[in-house]
Amino acid sequence: MERDKQHQNLVKLCAKAFAQTDLSSKTGYDFYFTEPLTEFSEDQDGNKNFDLLLVNESEYTAIFIECKTSIPVKAKDILKDTTEKIRLIQEKINYLKELLGFEINLDKIEFVLCVYDKDSKKIIDSISAQLQRKIGMKGHDLTLIKLWVYRPHIQRIQLSPRHTHQNAALTKMLLEGFGEEDLKNQFELPYCLTTHNYRLIRLIILGDCYSKNLQLDEIDDPKIIKVSDIFETMEKNISLGMPQEQKNEMILEKMNKMLKFGEKFQIFERINPAEIKLNCQGKHLDLVLNNIQDKFFKKWIEDRAESEAEKYAIETYKKQRGLTQLSDF
Repeated sequence: MERDKQHQNLVKLCAKAFAQTDLSSKTGYDFYFTEPLTEFSEDQDGNKNFDLLLVNESEYTAIFIECKTSIPVKAKDILKDTTEKIRLIQEKINYLKELLGFEINLDKIEFVLCVYDKDSKKIIDSISAQLQRKIGMKGHDLTLIKLWVYRPHIQRIQLSPRHTHQNAALTKMLLEGFGEEDLKNQFELPYCLTTHNYRLIRLIILGDCYSKNLQLDEIDDPKIIKVSDIFETMEKNISLGMPQEQKNEMILEKMNKMLKFGEKFQIFERINPAEIKLNCQGKHLDLVLNNIQDKFFKKWIEDRAESEAEKYAIETYKKQRGLTQLSDF
């Protein structure tokens, strides 16, 4: 959960920096939407998509940003994953041009990995090693991948001094970096389509819908929440670049997964097709949030323990019987 929160904060900071700010006006890059081309993913885990799209209309180019809160020991796996995402963009460039409504020069598109400073050396070393061996990534130009470094101790994002962008103003300003204190705009990006279901429940169902119900005198039981209100909240806050009808379909699919998740962990119950009811004690928002959190983690720990016990029992049985796979049962 904490990693998901850190990831969202990093995504939000990158997006906010280019949402009608000094950085956006001087470089020409503007934030457009999150999770570009997510409609072509096999699921909603977002594994095949970048997190953000920045567009410079005057230069007919774009920057795709991927935020990472942790990097595995083998950083080349991250680079391989990134090149797979680049391939999707190359395949769908005409679709993207049509969606945006103007020309985009594929040769000028850049790709960014935004990582914590503790992981930056892994990425730099991996890129350098592959460029020196001239092996690349299945024909992709690794020099197109730029590194932005988040420094949590000063809460700023900076361009790696080893990298430059094609846009000179962007390079200069990103070497200086940006942080929350530089951004005075009221831009908000509370969550994305791929945000973890539990965090979505806290932010949407509790933080928004339930909180609003508490303020309405005409509502007898604020813990009864309309599914339509949940959908409207998600539709308003999730930034996706696609036709409205398709966006609604994807949000509806995500909402249904979130509701099933909440029922599974007994956070709420579906009292009818149009409403859910929170399953907790108390009425005050902070008390409800704490009760829901306790309920979720208790159930999560129970499920995890049950899963681990089942796994241990299967492994023990296999060893006793000399079996090598579950299908041998």
